[in-house]
Amino acid sequence: MKQDNNSKDERKLEEIEKLLKELKASDKESAVTVDEAFARPRKKRRSLGSILMLFFSLWRKSFLIIALIVILLVASLPFIAFYLIKQGSTFTEQKTSFLEQIQDLNEMATAEAYTKVIIERQDNQLFGQSIGLNLPGTKRQLLVVIPGAIKAGVDLSTVTKKDMDINEANKTATLKLPKPEFLGGAEIFFDQVEVYSFEGVFREKANITEAYELADEAKKLIREESAGQGVLETAEKNAEQTLHEMFSLAGYDVTIQFEE
Repeated sequence: MKQDNNSKDERKLEEIEKLLKELKASDKESAVTVDEAFARPRKKRRSLGSILMLFFSLWRKSFLIIALIVILLVASLPFIAFYLIKQGSTFTEQKTSFLEQIQDLNEMATAEAYTKVIIERQDNQLFGQSIGLNLPGTKRQLLVVIPGAIKAGVDLSTVTKKDMDINEANKTATLKLPKPEFLGGAEIFFDQVEVYSFEGVFREKANITEAYELADEAKKLIREESAGQGVLETAEKNAEQTLHEMFSLAGYDVTIQFEE
């Protein structure tokens, strides 16, 4: 009995070794029949299960590798697109490709300013109605601190071929861009607004609703405050640096000029 068991184990090992050899050589052989792979019909189920397990293991590893490659490709598409511009294209095609890539960036936000503005109000009301007299108990002093942010950048959607000069031989380019500007309006962080007030005996206390009423004025002040902080100049420098890096991927040295 022991000899029979040993003989069976040896045959199983031989079958497994044979199966592994066949799988490794599958790219060189067109097919392997079931009769060639197995000696006895009663062992087909076990061998088939082994094939399926090995196939699933190989397929799962291949799937993970493919998924990782896809993720990396998607993340690097903007850089790959610029790199491919210089591969096998004519001068006209290169210029068109450069232009399309730049226009696709649309509004390129390259700087963002965070600031707080303070709005001060003083008025006289009696029973909710404004009055023109400074009667005792009707005066109120209001101080509202409003934080917010605003983005600045370059609108690249307006760039045309006339704004681009490319020297294919020297691998240089000159690009004329509009001056940086504020992109959209300011964003106000209402959850961080602080309201301070001093009311007379006939006045109600201030609340957050009054901060909403001051939103338009606050946005204007945030814009003015950010301009004074030099955010537009920062946006210009960052835009120039970003475009330098993008053109360098295609092997070009670019000079950026901003409109006056």
